[in-house]
Amino acid sequence: MATLDYFIISTQALSMVLFIGGVGYMIRLSKPELKSLARVNITVFTPALLFSQITKSLDRKTLAELWFVPVMYILLGFIGLEWTRFGGRFLRLPDGFKRLCMLAVYFSNVNSILIPIIKGISSSPDSRFLLRDADDTPDKMAGRAISYGMIIGIMNNLLRWSIGVAILSPPDSSTAVESTTSLTTLEATSDPEEHTNETSCLLTNASPSQHAAKDSSLGAIKSIGKRVWHVVSPCMTPPLIGVAVAVLVVCIPPLQHMMLEKGTYAFSAWSAVETCGEACIPLTLLSLGGQLSADRHSVASEVALEYNAELYVSKKKQNAGIVLVLVGRFLVVPVFSCAALLVVYLYVPWLIPLLQSDPVLFLTLAIVSATPPAVNLLTVAQNLGMFETEAARILTCAYILGIFVLSVEVSVFLWLASLIHA
Repeated sequence: MATLDYFIISTQALSMVLFIGGVGYMIRLSKPELKSLARVNITVFTPALLFSQITKSLDRKTLAELWFVPVMYILLGFIGLEWTRFGGRFLRLPDGFKRLCMLAVYFSNVNSILIPIIKGISSSPDSRFLLRDADDTPDKMAGRAISYGMIIGIMNNLLRWSIGVAILSPPDSSTAVESTTSLTTLEATSDPEEHTNETSCLLTNASPSQHAAKDSSLGAIKSIGKRVWHVVSPCMTPPLIGVAVAVLVVCIPPLQHMMLEKGTYAFSAWSAVETCGEACIPLTLLSLGGQLSADRHSVASEVALEYNAELYVSKKKQNAGIVLVLVGRFLVVPVFSCAALLVVYLYVPWLIPLLQSDPVLFLTLAIVSATPPAVNLLTVAQNLGMFETEAARILTCAYILGIFVLSVEVSVFLWLASLIHA
């Protein structure tokens, strides 16, 4: 194919993002409406899409071969963090704003951008070079690509609300968290039941010190359990649960076969889930456009009402940080990602056999490395009560510019995928 053909496939795939997202931006849904829309989408439609795509597209062997995806995600994320850290130091960005830029580069948008792009590419008749073999179909190819991307989506969900919050939080907040944690530990250790246990110790032959040590150990274990659950529970979102259930089904071949066998009640239930999942993409894009519109119009009023000297970032520094994020997300991370994949493909192909056998794997990982920052960046900033305005500006610039940049980058990724699988 000619270079123009790759660009046409790319722009056709991204046109769906632009059109539906543009509708969401223009109708200007209110915050409560967006919240309700997002709640239904995240609770029902997104888990349904992930479950149906993973169960019909992956098998146990393919799932085991995807071990390298989390490793690559962490390594490329580290490169993005280092780029922002050194760039922020060179540009003399305020520490808090620099941490926000680090989050923007590290956490990319997986669901809202990747899924419609892959769907658009698979619907193009010129994308048949991405099929794995003669028995493969565009629908199966799109399902595998979405499944590959969801592995990174899992990492995003797990790390965004743990490491992400820790990165953005100011240094003194960690001290506050530690003091709160230690206070919780003390409260958990000094449980009221201990008084009963100490009284009962006097009525038995056992040593009170032994009972006290035992109760102290139980209290410490209980406290650690609460702290672990406090960290893990925000990550247990419905999409993540949907992925976990799908992976469980894939790991049990008889169960997977039963669900996908046509003419059975199990297949009827699976088809109902798949039908619900089809509503995910348009709702996600509508919410994305509406969120960017709401954030842009609410920022102007919030700036007039709030001013905090410690969190203030001048327009000049904001613009420098935005450029730093855009270069990191659209240039630095994609270049390192493609280079790493090409090195593995050419020199150590035995390390990732799936990269040799499935052309869409390279394309998926390359696209994910070049998508704009996750919209949840603003949610994290709002939860911490800092840099909401700056986060909204970063997202607005990234998504407006990202549509055009991705058109070029996806065409390059398609060209590279065709070269290595020629």
